[in-house]
Amino acid sequence: MNNDRWLVPSYYPNFQCKADKCRHSCCSSWRIPITRQEYNRLITMECSDELNRRIQYAFIVPETVSDECYRYISFNWLGECPIQEKGLCYLHREKGEDYLPRVCRLYPRSLKKINDQKVASCSSSCEKVVEMLYEMDSLEMIEIEMAETPQLLYSLNEEDIKQIISFQDIIRDETTSLAQSIADICKIINKEEFEKDYASDFDPLKEALRLLNKYSFSNEVLHELLDFINERYEDESLYEKDRENFEEFFPGWMTFFERLINNSMIYECFPFFDKRADKTSTYKGLCICYGLLRVVCVAQIAASKEKDKLIDAVVSLFHLIDHTAFYYNAALLCENAAALLKL
Repeated sequence: MNNDRWLVPSYYPNFQCKADKCRHSCCSSWRIPITRQEYNRLITMECSDELNRRIQYAFIVPETVSDECYRYISFNWLGECPIQEKGLCYLHREKGEDYLPRVCRLYPRSLKKINDQKVASCSSSCEKVVEMLYEMDSLEMIEIEMAETPQLLYSLNEEDIKQIISFQDIIRDETTSLAQSIADICKIINKEEFEKDYASDFDPLKEALRLLNKYSFSNEVLHELLDFINERYEDESLYEKDRENFEEFFPGWMTFFERLINNSMIYECFPFFDKRADKTSTYKGLCICYGLLRVVCVAQIAASKEKDKLIDAVVSLFHLIDHTAFYYNAALLCENAAALLKL
């Protein structure tokens, strides 16, 4: 396969899976689909008796079977992939990367082709990616050569592409606050509705807590933190105190959030990724992403000032944002998304 030019975030060439060093492996607690072709190849391949035994017990049938979602990887009693051993993949070790199911080989990468431009990025649901974003000074797009095949194809007109680039530039603008940058994007998309909602006296903390409790989380980190949030913020004055402490403890929070949100926008091809959602819904999702990120991180620092725990909390939130129809569903569930920028 020939190398092609790819546009990627500046961290992308340095990304490397942490494997058994990962605190919360992507091989645990995820509903991982494999295709019919991958399943047939795995159960018929020549391999050791131990690997064959693991594969025979590794899959369950989904409620709706299709060629693209033919089986799910079934978890053992520890909630881990049965092909994994001590954080390392038995299949990868014995047969090599080419035998891995596509989702396992690519995660957390996304490979897109937007018209003639190939774009690769990584999800912030990956611990290593968030650690890299935490340590970076800025998130830029660069060109590299790779021999990869795009997995997602987008056909956009020139105005759409210009808007994607302009929104990313607005988010990166350090002369304004991140909340103001998001507000500026919202005004471009639907100025009248945004300004009406933002001017209301709606309680953003109550809305953020309602949304956090509305979603169904399978992530243990977020489950545990949500219990802490619900108990602690029954007294809303504690949130104001915790917010001040958070900003004092972590003065670089805003640029960190900017990199997280911009990375998610790149990963999702914001605002044109989900054709079910109009642009007004996507701007609401951006406000909600900011608001939930604020509450989750403020609460996590109130619970523990450990850097690793903060990163784990961010990763758990992006499990939801980057791997569900978050922007579409959040806009339907949220009564006033604009208010969450006040958090």
